[in-house]
Amino acid sequence: MKSNLKKHLWFYPIIFGFLGAFLGLIIRYFFTQTSLSFSLKNLIHSHSHVMLLGFIFNALTVLLWSHFSKGIDSLSKKYYLALQVCIGGMLIMFIIQGYALFSIIFSTLHLWISYIFLIRLWRRLEGNKQLVLLIKIGIIFHFISSIGPYCLGPLMVLNLQESPWYQQAIFFYLHFQYFGAFLVWLLVIFLKRNSIVISIKNVLIIGISLIGLYAHSLDYNFDHWLIQFVGGTSSILFLVTLFNFLKPIKHIRRPYQIVYYVLIIVGVFNIIGSSPVIASLVENNHYLLIAWLHFLFLGLFIPFIWLELSTKINSNIWVFYSLFVIISEAVLIFPNVLYGLLKIPITWLLFVAYLGVFCCIAIVHLKFVFAKKIIS
Repeated sequence: MKSNLKKHLWFYPIIFGFLGAFLGLIIRYFFTQTSLSFSLKNLIHSHSHVMLLGFIFNALTVLLWSHFSKGIDSLSKKYYLALQVCIGGMLIMFIIQGYALFSIIFSTLHLWISYIFLIRLWRRLEGNKQLVLLIKIGIIFHFISSIGPYCLGPLMVLNLQESPWYQQAIFFYLHFQYFGAFLVWLLVIFLKRNSIVISIKNVLIIGISLIGLYAHSLDYNFDHWLIQFVGGTSSILFLVTLFNFLKPIKHIRRPYQIVYYVLIIVGVFNIIGSSPVIASLVENNHYLLIAWLHFLFLGLFIPFIWLELSTKINSNIWVFYSLFVIISEAVLIFPNVLYGLLKIPITWLLFVAYLGVFCCIAIVHLKFVFAKKIIS
């Protein structure tokens, strides 16, 4: 990595990843309690914002500056630090007040500062033209995703919080972050790291297919054959494009091969999710939606970011982390089956699984924070 991207820049995604995971563990513990004197919504808002923006967004943008520029300049670094202040504000204020004045101020400021930060990155991008184009598509997706939050205010004023449009505004944001900016940036760094060539045609197909995949979110509230057709076609296009990398994948390091296979699984699940039967199951089962989002986060983004750290991660950590993630996914997907077998409340099974996940995250992140070596 570039010499000026020192350890203190990585400190923020690493520490926010740890804090966000800890909040997630607390939430899982509270779910095991039969009675609570407060709502968990505030904790959930804080947890999701910190993990999404404090961990993934931070980590991927640091990697982009590292691999596709001459290094982050001093002014851009100040904007980066301003983003961290906003994330810290969101972490605290969402817990205290939920969606209210100060949490909205911090989240809005983060969004506006991220525009400036990413525009500065756009202007300094260099390297392979196809990969640079893909990064720019991801930046555009980030801008597009913000339409979702901007719609929430007017919808609340119109008392439409319970309408499908309010939910779609949230889904719109999440889709163009998870399946827009973040997935595109991960793929770019993955291709650059492993010297895999991508054509302009495949770049455009990826961009178009990821836009079309938003149909899966629409399918959550609206039942129409055209929505399912667009979602299914986009899923197939995305998976076929990933298969174009199958040959060079055979010659890269095993950890990155696993990341590629997880991407293939994501593509396959998208196709399966295009089925009306599966779509209906997800609509009526909140656990399945959480399982999908956590699979993307815990199964794809966290392992990839860990691979990009300079700190060596013990193989046992990888084994236990994978095991606990698989257990947590199994509990979310087959809660009734596991309860029938074990006679243990699902909430406690989830807590134990996430306790294992958290312990692995804590070991990796705290080891990095207290390591003396600076990323070189």
